[in-house]
Amino acid sequence: YRCDYGGVCIMAVGSPKDQFKGVGQYYDDTCDGKCGDGRKGELTAWIAEKRPCTTDLECSLSGVCTPEGKCECDPWAEGPDCSYLKFELVDRARLGYLDERHSSWGGSVVQKSDDSYHMYVSEIICKEDPDVRKRCGLNNWETHSRIAQATSTSIEGPYRRLASDPVILPPEHHNPSIHVKPTTGDWHLFTISGPTGPIERMISSDEGKTWGNPKTVSPRQNPGPLMMKDGSTYLFYRADGLDIPLPTCSNEGISVTHCPSDDGPCNPPNDMLIFGHTGEDPSVFVDHRGNYHMLFNALPYKCVPKFEQGGHAWSADGFNWSDPRIGAFDTTVKFTDGTDMKCERRERPQMVTGKDGRPVALVSAVTGCPKGLGDPSGSVGDGKLYRGADDSFTLVQKMSTAAE
Repeated sequence: YRCDYGGVCIMAVGSPKDQFKGVGQYYDDTCDGKCGDGRKGELTAWIAEKRPCTTDLECSLSGVCTPEGKCECDPWAEGPDCSYLKFELVDRARLGYLDERHSSWGGSVVQKSDDSYHMYVSEIICKEDPDVRKRCGLNNWETHSRIAQATSTSIEGPYRRLASDPVILPPEHHNPSIHVKPTTGDWHLFTISGPTGPIERMISSDEGKTWGNPKTVSPRQNPGPLMMKDGSTYLFYRADGLDIPLPTCSNEGISVTHCPSDDGPCNPPNDMLIFGHTGEDPSVFVDHRGNYHMLFNALPYKCVPKFEQGGHAWSADGFNWSDPRIGAFDTTVKFTDGTDMKCERRERPQMVTGKDGRPVALVSAVTGCPKGLGDPSGSVGDGKLYRGADDSFTLVQKMSTAAE
């Protein structure tokens, strides 16, 4: 085992061997308590050096550096340097998208003009007897994932499949990411049309009632589009086979390319790393101050354990990115009834922001959670449908609105 970027203890060796670089120093997943605690400031240079902050960058652009030299975090962020996500407790009656029949693996939410919320979700159908069998789990995603629509009157759900024509893209489609183009108001839905890509885009001019044909825009996967006011798009994506600086547990990394217009493909990918840490599932948003934030899966593929896999990086211009905070969010979900659950994985993060750019809720995919989501009563909300093990669903968790 070794400490990953300081605060997270992970396996230093594994299979395939070429994915792992570096040397393990510890014999178990405690790393002898030597990794440090970022929530106490032990991983932040200016705090460890016992000096005051001097810029908002030292507050992760998720808050401001006060005249007293301390970080004042925005409501959705916490920690001495504001690099960690701060959530509200989850109501078991409002879990996001947990369908009676179908497992799912992440989604993307947009608010319609009538103020309802519309989710495009990676829905996984069963390989055998799909009209009879229910919730067959995440293992079928590479061949039996499709994009379905669900709606809710509240951001956290529960989301229900549309009564008519809920499926808009058949297998194999995955990784939906929906965005509203600032220059036209059109909806742009990005997906992948195979387990490793390519990335497609399709456009709706009537809030999802009708769609144009999907067009391939990039040979890569894991689309994280950022739509610009000049009409172009910066497409963040996952690239494989990269030379990640050691130590690392995967050769997957995050890069970006430019898409000049809606009519043609994006520029050819150059696969240059945004930062020197492995990652996938990038999602970028701009906050109310105009700062850029990227959420991603910082422990992909064979990196284990994955309990602290949530990554957060920040940028003042969208081009020059910080080193990421690993463990910015984790796989533990706390409920309003005072209970909590710990899942094995939490991936595909996508932030929903309000009209002013302030974060409202995080959409993510979870699996390896306790059967019935550990509900002691076994009867609240849709959690009773969750069967545990490799079953998966799409969680929507509201961000905190209370400042520290």
